[in-house]
Amino acid sequence: MSAVKRGEVPTLFESSTHCCGCGACAAVCPKGAIAMSEGKDGFVLPTIDSDLCIGCGACTRACGLNRGIGSNSVGPFYAAAGRDDVSESASGGVFGAVAREFISAGGVAYGAAYEREGGSLRVRHRRASSVDELRPLLNSKYVQSDAGSCFADIRTDLREGTRVLFCGTPCQVAGLRGFLGRDYEGLTTIDLVCHGVPSGRMFADCVEDYGEQLGSPVVDFRFRCKREGWGHSLLLLLLEDGREVTIPASKSLYYDMFLNLKTLRNSCYECPYAGRFRAGDLTIGDFWGVGVNRPDVLKDAEKFNQMKGVSCLLVNNDRGREFIESSNALDLCPVEFDDIAKGNDQLRHPSVLPKDRRLYVDAYANGGWSTVVRLYKKRERGVVFYAKKALRAVLPASAINVLKKALSK
Repeated sequence: MSAVKRGEVPTLFESSTHCCGCGACAAVCPKGAIAMSEGKDGFVLPTIDSDLCIGCGACTRACGLNRGIGSNSVGPFYAAAGRDDVSESASGGVFGAVAREFISAGGVAYGAAYEREGGSLRVRHRRASSVDELRPLLNSKYVQSDAGSCFADIRTDLREGTRVLFCGTPCQVAGLRGFLGRDYEGLTTIDLVCHGVPSGRMFADCVEDYGEQLGSPVVDFRFRCKREGWGHSLLLLLLEDGREVTIPASKSLYYDMFLNLKTLRNSCYECPYAGRFRAGDLTIGDFWGVGVNRPDVLKDAEKFNQMKGVSCLLVNNDRGREFIESSNALDLCPVEFDDIAKGNDQLRHPSVLPKDRRLYVDAYANGGWSTVVRLYKKRERGVVFYAKKALRAVLPASAINVLKKALSK
């Protein structure tokens, strides 16, 4: 981001890899000159109306990503699980547990929730001031949420003396901090160990397609239903007609493309927060590999087990430490940062850009979700895919490498 002279229309980013779509710039603009607009690929980017812009530079000052807002996590680090019911959460239920405690003490929590939009769903951050209002904020949502639209409400709460707990991706937390422009003692932020985000529109189109296939609109979508345990991912779709439909994660094209990094936002592949450098006071995520890297944690099966789910918790600064020390909502077991990072790629490096990612993004931009589905089935589930799979099963790796070299000539 270049320096802005007062009165000039600013350049918010040099390329889309330098914009995370958090919406802080649009939220902070005093003239409403910035809109978050969806491109053909479904991802939102800010656009400036030069007729309204006064060149004050508030937008560039609010950009948490390009300002590098954050700090290296100082620890301590924990395996963690909520002490109450965690069935609604994707792993150990840390956010739900601390948010319930926080709300019961008079605070409010902000997090991502589904909202109905026509025959589909969108994901937006919303405010919860009661335990009942908190429930939609639970469970993982593998899609970019609209967080910036609630930043002004958070500022109002803080100015009125209401304590606020905000949970979002690291870039959203950085965006909120950039928007606020100062530290508030009443604000505690939690960022996520984030894989990256597909676009909200692609998710909405996928959900609408499921509704058409199943004969009833989808009203709720759980990516990480734990009916068969924490490590056995099921998608749970709740339909308008009252039915519940479960889909193995391996059968979901959307989820498979997400896990294989094919549909993430451009900035996700260069994320500065995919490591120990964090934007939030606390960081939470799944403690993948806990049974291998720290099997001793699972010896206390009442607190930590594979059916219930085990979370990781990074305490990033003094505010995070004070928050955890004052909480009675969690079971904790001290671990090392490397114990957690071994099973979480996004605590070691950003998601790696797949060679064929452009094919999927272009397919969506040019033909929508149905075109992406056809491309995926052809490339990943077609005759060539299964032929390659069969060859890998019968040929040694050395023979496969020789064959690849021969075919590339």
